[in-house]
Amino acid sequence: MCFNSLPCTLYAKFKRTGSVEDDKKAMATATATVVTDGAKQVVDDFFAADPTRSVRRAAEMLGIKRTSLQRIMKELELSPYKIQVTQPLNEDHTQRRSEFAQLMLEQLQTGEIYVKKIWFSDEAYFILDGHLNKQNYRYWGRKRPEITVVRSLHPKKFLVWCAISSHGVLGPIFIDGTISAANYRKFLDEEFIPFLHGHDLVQGHWFMQDGARPHRTADVFEVFNEHFSDRIIGLDYPSHFQGGIEWPPYSPDLNPCDYYLWGYLKSKV
Repeated sequence: MCFNSLPCTLYAKFKRTGSVEDDKKAMATATATVVTDGAKQVVDDFFAADPTRSVRRAAEMLGIKRTSLQRIMKELELSPYKIQVTQPLNEDHTQRRSEFAQLMLEQLQTGEIYVKKIWFSDEAYFILDGHLNKQNYRYWGRKRPEITVVRSLHPKKFLVWCAISSHGVLGPIFIDGTISAANYRKFLDEEFIPFLHGHDLVQGHWFMQDGARPHRTADVFEVFNEHFSDRIIGLDYPSHFQGGIEWPPYSPDLNPCDYYLWGYLKSKV
């Protein structure tokens, strides 16, 4: 028991701040120590319970300055992981991706392909009734999580096609309903190919498309062969014509439309 008020006050002050001094420097040092050491477990427990909270919201809920929270999270080795939507790969898919990557590296190094002269193409659905914005969604943890996001079975949506290269983005081209070989060839003939020829972007350029079935019909391949000859990167194209490069299936992460363009556009919609 403490009978003298001054020692009691100083003792309580020391326990609270880590110092008996009143100057701001001592208080700032003590506060930093208390925040770092005293709040670390609280922050760890908080993100373990809800790893998808933003730093701003977490700071508000915990009553901690954002800069202090970020310092604690760094000491806890918590990193922000962006949620990726991918398809499972089997051993054959992995092998084909590896072979494609090796071939592309060789072609780029020898100058047979110039990366700034590749048109990458893709189509994507834009959801109209709400969707997960992968650009803004983060998961805080010490390792990458396995997360499944549930969404409505038949959301309202529309289909968009784009092509991207160092020259810019061609599109968006809006497709009514689903894509078919007929409407795919139609906008290739009427919009994409005329645009490229009009801007001298065919000669010496390559065109890449994924393995969607409407992309791989004989009629579509004939269009590409007429204008690009063997400068096509696409699934099944080399088996129809002598030339071109086989695109590995289930590889959206290799296409800048998928890993950059769609995410950026959807974040603006």
